[in-house]
Amino acid sequence: MLMAFFRHNERENMQDISKEKIDFIVKTDGLLRDYIETVVLKSIKDTMQDDPFSKMSSNHIRAALMIANIAPCSLKEFATAMRLSKASASALVNRMVKAGTVQREINQDNRREVILCVSPAFEDHINYVHAELMEWFETVTKQLGPETFAKWYEAMISLNAVLQKKIKSDISF
Repeated sequence: MLMAFFRHNERENMQDISKEKIDFIVKTDGLLRDYIETVVLKSIKDTMQDDPFSKMSSNHIRAALMIANIAPCSLKEFATAMRLSKASASALVNRMVKAGTVQREINQDNRREVILCVSPAFEDHINYVHAELMEWFETVTKQLGPETFAKWYEAMISLNAVLQKKIKSDISF
């Protein structure tokens, strides 16, 4: 009886620890995303006065980077990746098509489906923003140290595989 009590408490403690760790990960992810959107991307945009896409909002830049990362993708896949409703994703894509950053193409395998990709005109802009983000992340990872960075990298490889599978399938979050 006493052993059953300890096993039950041990399971509860493991669940609590897991929930606390998950909560911490969610909060840290939000902190990282918010910092990148409000500080890092703003700083990058401030250096791009002559760029025709420099007036884009942080949300549009993030959306374009997402499309570049998962392209070619459907509107549904884009909405899932961005954590948006299909209607919100569609409105965002419409604005991005008008701005010349995104292209829509009919899927040759399923003519009812539209495929999204980044426009060639926007490719240089994305490459510049990506290079600047890489530079910023390099400074952060140096502060983490090589051992922590290696663990983070391994975790991100696994997370990327899971997310790519979820984005490309009908599995909802």
